[in-house]
Parts: sequence; C-alpha cells; structure tokens
Amino acid sequence: MAKSSSNQVVAMQVDFGKSYVVKPRTMVIDKEDLVVQVESLVAFVALTTHGVDITSYMLAQELDGYFGMLYGPTYKELVKDF
Repeated sequence: MAKSSSNQVVAMQVDFGKSYVVKPRTMVIDKEDLVVQVESLVAFVALTTHGVDITSYMLAQELDGYFGMLYGPTYKELVKDF
C-alpha cells in the first residue's frame, strides 16, 4: 500500500542570515516647523445651523461627558514629539 504524501514533514528554513535593521531618519524637520491641525469631531453648531439638533438626543443618552472628553485639550507639543 502506498503511503500518503500528507504524512511527510517538510523542513522550513527560518534563518536567512539577515536580521531586521531599523533605518535611521531620512529627513530632518525642525519641531517648530510642524503644524498640528486640531479639528472638532462633531460640529454641533454647524448641525444646529442646518436644522439638525442632536443635543437633546446626546443629553438623553448621557453622552455629554464623552463628547466633553473628546473636545478636551490637545497637547500640540506632545503630538509634535511623536
């Protein structure tokens, strides 16, 4: 009876002799030249202006704290560091 080919073990080569190398920065930009653009996630004023007032729905679901967190401060200098 012939043996099934699915029982054969195939050796994999996992070491190619090269390791992953992180390349250094290829571009130098001064931190002062970076501009951080801060946008609103939901423009409640614009929605109200166009006749869509979702404030009551937001308050009914107690999401005002969540949106207050989203509209919190943006630490622009920290963003520039990253």
